[in-house]
Amino acid sequence: MSDKKKKRGSTAEEARLLTILDSMVEAVYVTDAKGRVTLTNSALDDLMPKDVVGRRAKNVIKNDELKRAIRRARKKGVAGQVELEATIDGKDHAFHAQISPLPDGEGVVTVLHDVTQLRATDRIRRDFVANASHELRTPLTAIRGFAETLRDGALNDRPTAERFLQAILRHALRLQRLAEDLTTLAQAESLKQNFEPVQTDLRAVCRDSAGSLEGAAHAKGMTLRFQLPEEKVVVDVSPRALDHALTNLIGNAIKYSPEKTTVTIRLREDRDNAVLEVEDQGPGIPAHLRQRIFERFYRIDGGRSPEQAGTGLGLSIARNMIDRVGGELSLVPRAEPGALFRITLPLDDDDEDEF
Repeated sequence: MSDKKKKRGSTAEEARLLTILDSMVEAVYVTDAKGRVTLTNSALDDLMPKDVVGRRAKNVIKNDELKRAIRRARKKGVAGQVELEATIDGKDHAFHAQISPLPDGEGVVTVLHDVTQLRATDRIRRDFVANASHELRTPLTAIRGFAETLRDGALNDRPTAERFLQAILRHALRLQRLAEDLTTLAQAESLKQNFEPVQTDLRAVCRDSAGSLEGAAHAKGMTLRFQLPEEKVVVDVSPRALDHALTNLIGNAIKYSPEKTTVTIRLREDRDNAVLEVEDQGPGIPAHLRQRIFERFYRIDGGRSPEQAGTGLGLSIARNMIDRVGGELSLVPRAEPGALFRITLPLDDDDEDEF
């Protein structure tokens, strides 16, 4: 084979390699036996200057542990792994670096995996386990304490026994609610759970969801007010998922609002979306807590009685339900008292079947 053909083949192979590297989401760079950067891919551009090829790796890498790992791989042929952090577009990212020596001491290849989302998911999992354990431990400890006191003689004191039995029942119901909410949350987050969309008139869902809570509203002398359009507002959505989310929002509005106030359920069309709103006249959500209210197990307990306290899963379940059906659930910032939650769902495209 002529030198010209060899060169052409080599160039084609290099182009193929660069195409493969640039298709990777991981950042990759290769250093030669002298520690100079010889090859990079486009994913590295966010982490290093674009003119690093030809420069000494030690002069462009800021992380000392990564420098040492690359030097060990180059001089001793020892592979290594390093955890490091970097800031990209003002946001902190976590990376796992895999450092591997090339055959015959020709250099080192370093692959940087962005594990930011993985770390966040792992942190959420740890927090969830810790919070769930705490939520289970509290009522179980109370039930055990009351039961042991009854066993040790309080059972013979009828007034005390009745009070303790009521407390045991109250904590048992709390455990039941927690178990039910955990099951519902798992269903909302599971991709296997099927929320089959059907043509749904949102006015009917609003009335049905609020209707199931009329008793709770009546007990507090509250009014459920509807602001619904005269014409149907139809979307392709799972009525079960939407009803669950809407019932949760209306239930919270009733639970945390003063007696003899009004909860407004509002429905309107806004361009290509249907907008449902639940507005109450309660104390509202403090501005510094608004980013956290959709977190699992998060509660705003200040000034609330044990009867009011929920499991802290309701809003997380509601948001997951709405996410699963392609909508968005948000808390609308406002200066005046009261909370305003908004569900946005895409309207049906009437022109969809014309093709």
